[in-house]
Amino acid sequence: MKSFQPEDMTSFSAVDIDGSMAYKLVSGLVVPRPVAWISSQNEAGLVNVAPFSSFNYVAHSPAMLAVNIALQDDGTLKDTARNIRETGEFVVNITPTSALDAMNQSSAEYPSDVSEAQVLDIPLMPSTQVRPPRVAVSPAQMECRLTQIVPLGTGINTLYIAEIVAFHVANMVYDGRHIDSVALDPVARLGGPFYASLGEIHKRSRPKAV
Repeated sequence: MKSFQPEDMTSFSAVDIDGSMAYKLVSGLVVPRPVAWISSQNEAGLVNVAPFSSFNYVAHSPAMLAVNIALQDDGTLKDTARNIRETGEFVVNITPTSALDAMNQSSAEYPSDVSEAQVLDIPLMPSTQVRPPRVAVSPAQMECRLTQIVPLGTGINTLYIAEIVAFHVANMVYDGRHIDSVALDPVARLGGPFYASLGEIHKRSRPKAV
């Protein structure tokens, strides 16, 4: 293992950088990040599909996850956040590498009255416990109900915490006991315009204290 010295490092004090620079640093360093390809719908039934990479699971009993959704540049809510607040429901779809382009395109800023699923021909399938549909090209989907909204920092970011009320996993990725991560082939987010797939996998058994 190589040790770095202070002269090898570039350092930043948080008080000396703006939000844009902080975003570039944290999103470039906290990698790879799982992507929540979220399907939601408004009270009128219009379906929205958009990806968010500030996302992870936060509990397992009950199973819960959280996603951070920032405000638009003009200070308004993004469609996904508005839909979640209105209905309290959404679906997190895991994006396979084969759907990377569709997922990336769905991150564009479409008008609120436009469904990304329709304009991008993203196939949908009904959910079982919530109203928003699932993305049919996803090999794993988690139906969610909102439990808590947590404003973060200056209010630009908000954490949406939800309980997973139903899991759906394709037979090709689930053997009845375990998820096959290689078969799942999930897309991961890196910094800037970059994404990644799993690549080389390293296995280590849980160690005992020495």
